[in-house]
Order: sequence, then C-alpha cells, then structure tokens
Amino acid sequence: MAPGKTFIKAALLLDGSGADPVRNPVIVVEDDRITDVTRGPLAGEVDGTVVDLGDKTLMPGMCDAHVHLFGVRGMGPAESIVPPHDLLVLRAAEDCRKMLMAGFTSTRDCGSTIGLSLARAEKEGILVGPHIWASGKVITQTGGHADVHFLPVEQVKADPNAGGRIADGPDECRRAAREVLRSGADFIKICTSGGVGSEKDHPLDEHYTIPEIQAITEEAHRAGRRVATHAQGAPGIKNAIRAGVDTVEHGYFLDNETIDLMLEHGTYFVPTIALIEVFRKGMERPADLPPWRRKKQPECIAAMEVSFPKAYEAGVKMAAGTDYFGPPLRAHGDNADEPITMVKMGMSTRDAIRAVTLGGAECIGWEKDYGTVAKGKVADIIAIAGNPLDDITLLKTGVRFVMKSGKVYRQD
Repeated sequence: MAPGKTFIKAALLLDGSGADPVRNPVIVVEDDRITDVTRGPLAGEVDGTVVDLGDKTLMPGMCDAHVHLFGVRGMGPAESIVPPHDLLVLRAAEDCRKMLMAGFTSTRDCGSTIGLSLARAEKEGILVGPHIWASGKVITQTGGHADVHFLPVEQVKADPNAGGRIADGPDECRRAAREVLRSGADFIKICTSGGVGSEKDHPLDEHYTIPEIQAITEEAHRAGRRVATHAQGAPGIKNAIRAGVDTVEHGYFLDNETIDLMLEHGTYFVPTIALIEVFRKGMERPADLPPWRRKKQPECIAAMEVSFPKAYEAGVKMAAGTDYFGPPLRAHGDNADEPITMVKMGMSTRDAIRAVTLGGAECIGWEKDYGTVAKGKVADIIAIAGNPLDDITLLKTGVRFVMKSGKVYRQD
C-alpha cells in the first residue's frame, strides 16, 4: 500500500445510509478522500498511519441542514444591532468551531450575511468549522418573515447587513434572486409564510404568490442552485411546492394534502423539531418573550406534535436541522438536539442518524461527495463512545473523534 494512507479502526460502523452496522470496520483515507472501506483485522504491517479507536462507533460527520450564523448571544432584536458587526463575525466563527468539535462537519446556513464570508473562509482553509453552504440574504415580501417589522421599511432596504432582501412582484423577485446569486449564494432562501419570530404576521399567513415564487425558482434552477423556503403554514407550503421550491423548512402546520404534495414532488422536509423543546422552555420564562411570541409558540407546539409524526409515517424525506443561531437554548455545539428530538417524537434511531448524515447531504444536493462513509467520498468521519443506535443522546455526549476532509480536528 502506498505511503500517506490513514487506516481508521473501530468496533462498529454506521455508514449513514441506514444499512445494518458493520463490525470491525477499517476505513482507508488518502488525502481528503476515503479510498476503501473494509473489515479488520489488518494483516501484517501497513504502509501508513493506523488510528485505532478501540470500542468506538464510526459514523459520517453530521450535518445540520438549517442554521443561522448570526454571532448573537441573546434572543432580543437588539442583540443583532448593538454589538459591533466585527464582534458578530468573530462570534459566528467561534460557533463554527463549536459545531465541528461536536461532530458536525457540514452545515447549511439558511440566511445570514456573515455566512457567505464564513463559507469562503472555510474553503480557503482559514476557518476551523464545517463545510458551509450559505444562502446569504433571505428573499421576503414587504412585511414578510425576514423583514424587520419594527424598523422603517426604507431603513431595512438600505441596510447592507440586513438579513432580508425585500422584493414584491415577479419582476422584483427575479431581480432579487439574481442579486443573491451574484453575492455568491450556494442556494436561495425565501419566506412563503409568516413565522413565530416575526412580529406582525402569523405562521398560517400566505406570503408570496405562485408567480412570485416561480420567478425565484426559475432563476435559481437555471443557475444550478436549489431553493429553500421558510414555510410554517400549509397554504404557504403548498404554494412553494407547486412553484418548484426544493426544500421546506419548519412545516409546523402540515396537512394531508401538503404531505401528499411533498411525496409527489420529492420535496425535502427540514422540520427543525428541536424547537419544540426550545419553545417549551421559553414559555417557562414568559417575561423574556414579547406578547405576540407568547401567543404563537403554544399554537406551534401543538401543531408540531401532530405534523412531524404524520410526515414521518407517510415517508416524507427528511433532513435534520435545528434553526439554532447562537443564544442559550439555541447554541451551536448543541446541534445534535435535532436527531435526539426526532427520536423523542417517534422517529427510529436508525432513521434519525440517516437524517443527520445522508439526509442532510441529499437535502443540500451534495450526496455524491458527502453523507455516508463510502469509497470515493470526502473523508468526513466521526467516532462515538458507545452505539447511538442504542442511545441517540450519544450523538451529543459521545463524540470523541472528528475528521473533516481527511484532517483530524479532535481525538480525545
């Protein structure tokens, strides 16, 4: 065997595909790729480095398919305005490091101006963090979920650091899509419903017409990019699917027709179901929440308890995404909360592991290179103390080894 190879040994391999575990695996890594996956023991001397992880379980690096790299440390709106922008960038870079050390070697930033630069820094090798696919500014209608409702609309439109790009009408939506693509976005994020975190709308509100959404999806698809939509209510989800959107984020108020549409179109669902625990804990301290949010969160909790199991039982394709953005209860580094909550809500541990590995890669559109431990794929490999098939919480507490693109970042 050629020098420069690394042989990673452990007790068990969960390859991310949902297949049965492999005992005594040996993963061969050369440069940034997996060149072979075999079974031990290794015979005789090997020409390379052996990393013996003993009784650990090997897995693909995990993927959080819905984060926001804001660099904030509080839930209030002032937190994104008062701190200097430079400080927010540094905090967001630290959040990336936390994610990687927690075993998340990939992530999809679903809306932040910082994320584009962090994605570029990661590709240049100057950021310690996961592979990042970033959307840049979120395209929203006037008064939509990504608009800042308490500021004058002229100020929001003029602010280069505003997270939303306001656009109304098909022509303006098309122009906005081209601007976002020009900024270097890996995909486009839009809002087709109201939300829990936006003051003057409701999750069931429809945002954008089908012609407006189609203008955006046409531009994205012509450029080989996908479109994700913030869509919590069924009407906004249906409009988005019919207009060609690729992934639905949140989907709290799914109904049977919506689920049928998702199955028919092969739409990926990122349920951000970990927020059900966040919302519950937030209600324990209602003084910290504005009245409009205190009203909406219980409605969403009740809907999520019904819609997620229904979508799962129907066979809707899912990826794990937290919607975490930095503050307590939604801190980066705790991203395994999503697959853990998926299991609490009725998903099998095997399917939850697939959702946080191959599911994320498929949702992003990079399953050719990421998402499973297989020959030819990028060497993103983690090791867990114990078997997460027996205890899903080990995805959060048991990470002991992290390799990204063939480089070891953590080995306890």
